[in-house]
Amino acid sequence: MHRLLALTAAELRKGFASGDITPRQALEAALDQIDAVNGEINAVVAVDRERATRAAEEAGRRWETGSPLSVLDGVPVTIKDSVRAVRMPWRHGTAPNDKLPDCTVDSPPAARLREAGALIVGKTTMPDFGMLASGVSSLYGIVRNPWDLAVSPGGSSAGAGASLAAGIGWAAVGSDIAGSVRLPAGHCGLVALKPTQGRIPHLPSSTVRSAGPMARTAGDLVALYSVIARPDTRDELSLPGEEFDPAADLLAAAYVRGARIGVLLDMGYGYRASEDVAAVVRRAAETLAAAGASVHTVLPPFDEDPYPALDTLFQVRARTEWEAFDEGGRARVLPKLVAWSERADELSATDLERATAAVGRSRDRIAQHLSGYDLVLAPVLPVVSFPAESVGLDPERPLAHCLYTCWFNQTGQPAAALCFGMSQGLPVGVQVVGPRFADQRVLAVTRWLEAYRGFTPDWPLVPRGAGHAAASA
Repeated sequence: MHRLLALTAAELRKGFASGDITPRQALEAALDQIDAVNGEINAVVAVDRERATRAAEEAGRRWETGSPLSVLDGVPVTIKDSVRAVRMPWRHGTAPNDKLPDCTVDSPPAARLREAGALIVGKTTMPDFGMLASGVSSLYGIVRNPWDLAVSPGGSSAGAGASLAAGIGWAAVGSDIAGSVRLPAGHCGLVALKPTQGRIPHLPSSTVRSAGPMARTAGDLVALYSVIARPDTRDELSLPGEEFDPAADLLAAAYVRGARIGVLLDMGYGYRASEDVAAVVRRAAETLAAAGASVHTVLPPFDEDPYPALDTLFQVRARTEWEAFDEGGRARVLPKLVAWSERADELSATDLERATAAVGRSRDRIAQHLSGYDLVLAPVLPVVSFPAESVGLDPERPLAHCLYTCWFNQTGQPAAALCFGMSQGLPVGVQVVGPRFADQRVLAVTRWLEAYRGFTPDWPLVPRGAGHAAASA
């Protein structure tokens, strides 16, 4: 195992500045780790060694002259399969796309990374169409969690989560439509942010899907956020640039003291948080209360099940992508995803309009329900884990267990995930949700919570065998 893998990106930068470490050495450490562990976790699907090596040499010369481009100059990172990047494949996790030519343009997150001098080492796995919250793909197979190879790393940014936990790269860009950066963060012990919609430009534009930063530490997450949260005219929903204060975490105590914090453990429908998950959320709330926050239990926002309408929108989205293939291509898409989405064939345009309106009402309801709080704490997912081979807790509704994350895509609010406890030898995450546009406040409080959680994850840089977590519990 390479000694550099234990460092944070901030520590790498210090080494670059002093000359004790070079970007080329950091890159070689990341590439060596891919060679060492990817066969077990199946997280990285394309490696750009040649271009990353050239970028590392260029970054090294900049650090030698004291002129780095950014806080990520020379730092190895990965990007999700769904993030387009020049001369790299885009497959969207599905077998029928396996012969598409490499991309000829950089999407906004990839463009910002290159401008910042970051080393894009490779692309990470995802399930078909990004429409599962697990790591099961018709093209890539099964992604496994390095904490315990028998369990899922979550999804759809499955490879991003698994690779970071195993020490591949210092940060990753994923994307999130129902929890797809926060869920892998919860499963894999990471920190991640689903930003205010439009804060991090992405293509195609979407009112509910965002690119999102992921990292092992909150400090490294903030560094990545500062690079990719910049406007891009290609995304018509891109927000104007914000003044970024890299020391905003110093204000966290002020954000916490006197803040009205809601604790949301029951959505009023669907899966309830298991006791080991709920205990971690409560402990985070107690930590905030001890620092002067006013903590309140949030009553369930729903008195009837709002999920069927949202499930309809997800099914239509998946079916639309499936229909674009010819008969042979359709036959290659993950069968469980096809079976789940086929209900969309029975829907009319007016059915879709009614479902869209129902989701809008539910969005407005939860936004209003939480409007009296400065921040909200919630689980990331209702359980600690599920098997790597599963598409979700409910194979008939594979996104149903995203109930604690999916509505913040609809409301457009920033929501971060942070490992705040362990259970059964596996990480347990807590979600920190703020008002729209309060991304930096959410990041600062997340970083504050990390500082007070009382432990540092024992990263599985050597993936742990199937059943390890259960045996060590």
